[in-house]
Amino acid sequence: MRISAGRKLAIGVGDFGCNLYWQMTQLYLLFFYTDVIGLPAQTAGLIYMIALIWDAAMDPVVGLVADRTRSRWGRYRPYLVLGGPLLAPAFVVLFVGPSAQTVGAVAFALISQLVFRTLYAVVAIPYASLFARVTTDSAQRGDLTGFRMVCGALAAIIVATLTLPLATALGGGTGGRQGWFILSAVYGVVATGCLLLTAWGSRGLDVADQASPPRRPFGEAWRSLASNRALHLLLAAIVISSFSTTMFSKNLLYYFKYIVGDAGLGSIALGVMALTIVLTTPLWAVALRLIGKRNSWLAGAVPTVAGLVLWHVADGQSLTLLFSALGLQAIGAAAYVVCFWSMLPDTVEYGEWRSGVRTESLVFGLTVLGQKVALGLGAGVLGMALTRFGYTPNVAQSPETLADIKNLMFWAPLAGTLISAGLIWFYPIDRRTHAQMVDDITARTATPSHPG
Repeated sequence: MRISAGRKLAIGVGDFGCNLYWQMTQLYLLFFYTDVIGLPAQTAGLIYMIALIWDAAMDPVVGLVADRTRSRWGRYRPYLVLGGPLLAPAFVVLFVGPSAQTVGAVAFALISQLVFRTLYAVVAIPYASLFARVTTDSAQRGDLTGFRMVCGALAAIIVATLTLPLATALGGGTGGRQGWFILSAVYGVVATGCLLLTAWGSRGLDVADQASPPRRPFGEAWRSLASNRALHLLLAAIVISSFSTTMFSKNLLYYFKYIVGDAGLGSIALGVMALTIVLTTPLWAVALRLIGKRNSWLAGAVPTVAGLVLWHVADGQSLTLLFSALGLQAIGAAAYVVCFWSMLPDTVEYGEWRSGVRTESLVFGLTVLGQKVALGLGAGVLGMALTRFGYTPNVAQSPETLADIKNLMFWAPLAGTLISAGLIWFYPIDRRTHAQMVDDITARTATPSHPG
């Protein structure tokens, strides 16, 4: 079934909503904890790590439940309709707690994050799984991924560019808690509307297997995952890349505030990267069709490495070189994101082709679990590293601390990029292979069973 451009956009806009939440927590929450609340970097990093690992642990649980959900609204749409409106207030509460280095402040920060991360998993995993359900056509999946990534990147531009200046303005020019609270409420309302629009746009597409849902033992699903070599390679690549790039992305605000000397430029830098991702995402969507997903990932590693080298050479001295380096890294990031979310649904068919068992929500849940554990560990390691480097919020840092931050931002993401590309080199699915797998699966399921 061909999906119209309007419906593709409606489905993709859900990622705008998800990314308002995701980008806000990814880009600013650790900075909010250290430089607004005043928590020690190690404590803030550990809170972030525990919450994100909890989120990751929830993902396969939500995936298993969603796989077995049947309703008149579909398999995954009910989670968007019912979970979306609950997620917004949980997000706002992240920015409501006490501002002090007390046990109460730490406990509130941790508990509020656990609640938010739980509800985020309830919404995000069914949304991601929806893309494997609405179509099995690889080309349409590529188109849907393009719509989705553009919407997500637009949200990233808004969050990256506007959050810090708006929070400062709404807080009376001081960057206090009131501005962060108001802004989080606005983001929550918009995100809820986006998720409801996706539920509307996917009506009639999320209805397969309603009449006779398979009820296979969990053991069969796990055996299917164990035989899924394509998933193993993609999962390893995403885990390594997510951990290593955290050392760059979460350090960026600190870099501009303490090395360049202008925190506001950090928001501009994040916005430039997000804008570059938006502009280059359609080009990578075209590249998927021309050279394939595996080759597009490998090609995207080239500007990423070049950007890291240029960033290291600039050494905080030239804004022109720094922003050029960020642009190159953003071009590579666009390739990485488009390829990952386009390749992941294909691993669902690979697993079904190898084992005869289809478990898309479990595949998505475990993959996002790996990604979030890596991000959480990255944040925890970063918090401990900043403490070891001697970082103290809102004061001038020592030359040794600044040098350590610079080195961490270069060597960790460089190693992660190269190792991830090496893993994807062995990825076994191309367009022809995927089409053959889908044909084989269709023929297998169409074969009539004979009464015993």
